[in-house]
Amino acid sequence: MADPFIGEIRAFAFTYAPYGWATCDGQIMNVQQNTALFSIISNTYGGDGRTTFGLPNLSGRAPMGFGTGPALTPQTLGQSLGEASVSLATNNFPPHTHGFNAVSNTTATLATAADSYVAKAPSSGKPPVTTNSFQPSASAGTQLAADAVLLAGTAPGTMPHKNMQPYLPVLLCIALSGIYPARP
Repeated sequence: MADPFIGEIRAFAFTYAPYGWATCDGQIMNVQQNTALFSIISNTYGGDGRTTFGLPNLSGRAPMGFGTGPALTPQTLGQSLGEASVSLATNNFPPHTHGFNAVSNTTATLATAADSYVAKAPSSGKPPVTTNSFQPSASAGTQLAADAVLLAGTAPGTMPHKNMQPYLPVLLCIALSGIYPARP
């Protein structure tokens, strides 16, 4: 493996940090034992900045470039953003409407087919059967009473849903030793 830059982060397909590397799990490091790395990242990721400093915590997180750009939200180095799961609220949805078909209390007389079950009169000794027990659809533009429409299910659910892109867990480590990166 080529010598890394101190502070470089790499992905590994095994379960341990190689010699000269530390896992990016937010652990707190001693400044006196890691002066080169501290001089590069300072206490950007935690620690008191005098005797301790923190490593980036990439457990369950995706790295993202920091800074600003056209039509982008400014991102600060070391700031943790985003949520692994969220509960939606009503204000998360844009205003929208739904059309629906309705039937008014209109009655209609329709011709009944002789062999229609719902229209066939019962034979003697059988319980009565309602005949013509159906209504046609109302024509477009039927006026409904103001209290005839009820909105249901407008409250958000209480169960959060996962809010993560597809991912493949690997071990992310930061180089504790190697080539000191020169500033431009």
